[in-house]
Amino acid sequence: MKKRRLAANARERRRMNGLNEAFDRLREVIPSLDADHKLSKFETLQMAQTYINALRELLDRSEDNR
Repeated sequence: MKKRRLAANARERRRMNGLNEAFDRLREVIPSLDADHKLSKFETLQMAQTYINALRELLDRSEDNR
């Protein structure tokens, strides 16, 4: 039983490490107001959503001007 728990813990650790790495990569590509402050996961998702919406609006406006 202990082996299964250790294996499950290792899988969860790998999963969380992968998730944290993905958040770090996302933080690198979204604009941040304060470079000294590391965004939380929630703030990162909020900023990504805002950034995606702003890019979509920019694209929509550029297509309207054609």
